[in-house]
Amino acid sequence: MAAGTLYLVSTPIGNLKDITFRAVEILKQSAYIVAEDTRVTGKLLNHLGITSRLISYHEHNEKSRAGEIIKLLNDGNDVSMVSDAGTPLISDPGHVVVEACIKEGIAVQSIPGPSSAVSAVIVSGFDPSRFVFYGFLEKRGKAKSAELLEIAGYSIPCVIFESPHRIIDTLAMISELLPGRHAAVVKELTKIHEKVFRGAPADVSRELNEENLKGEFIIVIGPKNDISVPVDEDAIKRELLRLIDSGMTKRDAVREAAASLNINKNEVYRVSLNI
Repeated sequence: MAAGTLYLVSTPIGNLKDITFRAVEILKQSAYIVAEDTRVTGKLLNHLGITSRLISYHEHNEKSRAGEIIKLLNDGNDVSMVSDAGTPLISDPGHVVVEACIKEGIAVQSIPGPSSAVSAVIVSGFDPSRFVFYGFLEKRGKAKSAELLEIAGYSIPCVIFESPHRIIDTLAMISELLPGRHAAVVKELTKIHEKVFRGAPADVSRELNEENLKGEFIIVIGPKNDISVPVDEDAIKRELLRLIDSGMTKRDAVREAAASLNINKNEVYRVSLNI
């Protein structure tokens, strides 16, 4: 009996309408669907009217469950692997099974679709022709600082994932360790409350009030010496007023604001004339 095929199926990152016709077809024909969280995937399958059997597969059981999945494939079953949202294996478990399939000579196919990393970088305002995907940073301390210092060396945009309760601290670290960089914070991609905050990390951080801190976030850090993301006049004015309120003269505030926002000093001076 010929072995089945392992399909890596991309699923919607928010809006259920984003699933492809082919993805639906493959999920329906698969005898088993391997899911990171069967409750999350179950809602999608119910929406699509798919009754394939679900198998739980996550970071805590991926090694022990891999052998079971390989046996199902060797028995001739087609198996689809999905993550909770987006493209499987990207900052999610699954590599162990793919690696085992390759060693066993079992076919592995990608069923492309939504990717939050790609979606974030193309709406960031930075040149997306080349970028680095970094995934989740270390949660704290020297390890996180070391990773941000590594990112500081990139001359292309860098995409990182972050949780709502750490994003303010992360933006503060970016502002400190990567001075002059711009960032785009993308919230709730493809969902009703999708929003993009662009500008200097300190400005973006101030926009993320209590209401805006709900949901899922992606940070796109701009490349070194980037000036491609426009900073609107309101953002320039806010920075100038903050610096003047701290005791700076208007002249010093113009210089400091131009440096922190990474924009031409003449533009900041023009805005200062209206203060």
